[in-house]
Order: sequence, then structure tokens, then C-alpha cells
Amino acid sequence: MEQLKCHVKQYAWGKYGEESEVARLFADGHESFQIDQKTPYAELWMGTHPDGPAQLKKCSTKLSTYLAKNPSPLTNNNSAKNIHLPFIMKVMSIRTTLSLQVHPTKEQARRLHEKDPIHYPDRNHKPELAYALTRFELLCGFRPAREILQNLQTFPSFRLLFGGDTYAKPLEDCIQQMKDLNSVDQKSTEFKDSRKYLEDCFRFMMVPERNDVHDLIAKLLSELDNGLRGAVEEVTVGVIRKMSVDFPNDIGIFSPLFLNHMILEPGQCCYYAAEELHAYLSGECVECVGCSNNTIRAAMTPKYIDRDALCSVLNYKMTEQKDYLVPENKLTECVDMYAPDCKDFQLHRIRVGTHQTVEEMMIPTLDCASIFVVVSGKGTLEEATIDNQLIGQYEVKRGDIFYIPPKHNIRFSSCSEPLEGYRTFSYEMGPDHDTRLVTPVQNAVPTITEKMFKLDADMEEAITAVV
Repeated sequence: MEQLKCHVKQYAWGKYGEESEVARLFADGHESFQIDQKTPYAELWMGTHPDGPAQLKKCSTKLSTYLAKNPSPLTNNNSAKNIHLPFIMKVMSIRTTLSLQVHPTKEQARRLHEKDPIHYPDRNHKPELAYALTRFELLCGFRPAREILQNLQTFPSFRLLFGGDTYAKPLEDCIQQMKDLNSVDQKSTEFKDSRKYLEDCFRFMMVPERNDVHDLIAKLLSELDNGLRGAVEEVTVGVIRKMSVDFPNDIGIFSPLFLNHMILEPGQCCYYAAEELHAYLSGECVECVGCSNNTIRAAMTPKYIDRDALCSVLNYKMTEQKDYLVPENKLTECVDMYAPDCKDFQLHRIRVGTHQTVEEMMIPTLDCASIFVVVSGKGTLEEATIDNQLIGQYEVKRGDIFYIPPKHNIRFSSCSEPLEGYRTFSYEMGPDHDTRLVTPVQNAVPTITEKMFKLDADMEEAITAVV
């Protein structure tokens, strides 16, 4: 077991200073790190990805290099210079909306990388899971057909955005032909046709340099002022109004009308695979993602928008919110598992009290590598071989991050404070990133003024800090 030094991403959408759980957690686990109250701390990366590689705390060797020198049955090959885990685990602190985006499948990523390696630097996919640490809001997947129909019939501005009688009407007609809008048969001809009509509407919406967006947004805000709601709840109206301030005249302001607005309470978890349009809105979460940085953006960003790739990659499935939720599965008294339909990662939530029995404090032994982060509490952790020969004993606390090799037994012998942590693992082999384009890491971290933050609130690219 190895303690890690990890990376913090200072994207402008992150929470400032002490308000950021990312900053507080990172500071608790990295003694030399000082929080700057004027700096946004957005993401804590825990993994081997070249854009934010973890290092062994004792010697600063990259974890990927360590894995290559200490191969397991799941490593790609023993001659590689770097072996990557198939996932990145993150903690995120979100102050303002991220870009509206989608991630490609492996096959789509391969084609995009071959065509444009600058914007698509690797060949891997990027499924994502978000576990809410606080109240956490996001847009995820196209709304159910009945809700899109209701919003098209309620908001004239939205109907015009989607192409009016030329494109929106065929979608409306198709949805109205569905037998039961509360329980849509996804194998039906109407559902398949509706996806094609929705794609037509979306492609029309994404026509570059449309000259009517400003007027349509003004019309939408007026419609909301006049009390029109359709399938939009009051809390979602607040999201739309905030978007109109943060991203004036951006077409993404309409996205809550056709995407699910999900609100996760602490302890709830959601998952979405490739081809799903989404945007994080606010809150703090543990995130598990595939080991990739491939992103296709649609709106609410100054960065590159690849409209052709975007429209081609989306699956256009109109889906109920509940279909994105990941249920909690209790494994032991202290361990709950969140297991989406994804081979790249699984998540364990570990909660150990101060009066647990020895048997209750045993953590499931895994035949694969994993990363474990402590988010609260203190305790004594013991590491043993598969035949229970003690390897080491560690005093662990909030902010500590560990790499746990395959087949190592982990158990808590005691906790002086109730402890909570998260462990991400996968039985898959990680991708080969040795030939990918690496985002440069800058060592100097300038202080950004409040004015610059206001102007660049939607920026995603920023300085990476490592301590």
C-alpha cells in the first residue's frame, strides 16, 4: 500500500478558497499546501492520467511508473514505461455550471483521435459516475418524451429553437402517437422514429452562427416571467435564470428544457455512459470517470465546439431520471457499493465507527488495484497479505490517499473518530497513454483577480497545481 500525492485542478468554475471541499481536503492531506482565498479549487484528481498523475508520497515516483515496475496480472505488459489504471477518482467542488458536453465511446474516440489528435488526445472513452457529498445538481440526458412534448407546446421560443413546423412538429406528432407516454416502449417504432426527429431538431439548434439566439433567449425569459412552466419545475427556472446571467446569449440556456435536471441529495449516486449530453451545475461530489480527457462540448464554454462530432455522437434517448440513479448495495456493516453497468470503475463507500467489532472493520479484499481516499475521521489501518501476514500499520486521517495493490487485505483495527472514505477499483486493464498528447503542467500559479473570474467564469482550462 502506498500513500499518494495528487493533483488539484484550478478551473475557474470551482469554489473559491476555504469554500471548496477540494481545497480543504487537499490541504488536510498535503501539509505544505496553503489555500489561497482568491483561487478556485475545482477538482482533486486521484489516478494515473498524464494530465494529473499521482505520485508516491515517499519518493515522488509517478504511480503509473511504479505500476510498470511492479506488475500485476492485470497490467498491459511488463515492458511498458507506464501502466495506467482504467479510472480516475475525483472530488469536485462546483460553484458555477460546467460546459454542456458529451463523451465518446471507445470506437468513436478512436476515430476522433485519428482525425483530430489535438482536441481528442487519446483513444479511450469516459463514462462517469457522480456520488453526492452535498446537495448536487446536474443536467443529464434528454428528458422523457412527454416532457419534451409539453415544453415544445408551452414555450414558443423553444419550439422555434427546435425548428418550428419544419423540425419540431414531426417530433411532436411522433411523440403523440406513442401509446403510453408514462411507460414508453423503447423498442417501438415510434420511439426509434422520435430519436431521429429529436436529432433533426438538435442539429437545427446547433447550426453555427444563428442570428436569432439572442431574441429567442429574451423571449424565453419573458415567457418564464409570465408564468409559463410546462414540465419545468420552479427550481429549474432558477437554473435557467442563473445561466442567463453567467452565460448571456448562450444557446445552452435552453438546455434545461430538453435535458433532465437532476438533484442528488448527499449519499445519492448517478451514472451515465458515453453518448449522454450532460452538465454539472453545483455542489460537491466524488466522481469516477474512465481514464480519458476526451470531451465534446456543445455550449456554455469559450473552448472548441465540434458540432459535427457532437451531433453524431449523441444517442438521442429520451430517458427518465430514475434510469440514471445507481442503487446502494450494502456489502458489510461498514461498506456500501455503487456498481453501475460499467467495467471501468466501481465505488465503495466505507464508514467505520468508533465501536465497530474486528469483523465489521474488515474491508473486502479485491483481486484488482484500487485507490482509497479518507474524507473524514481518524483511525488505524492495517495491511496484510492474502494469507494475513501483516505488512504495515498506518495512522490515517482526512485527506490521506492510498494506492492499494491487488489481493491485499485491509482492515481497521480502531477508529478514534468516525471515519468515512471512498475506494474506486476496476478489474479492467488501463489504456495506453504513452503516445497521447499531454497537457503541460505549469508550476507558477498566478493569483486571479475577482474581475477576471467574473469575465472568465465559464473557462475550463486552467493551471494545474501539484504539491
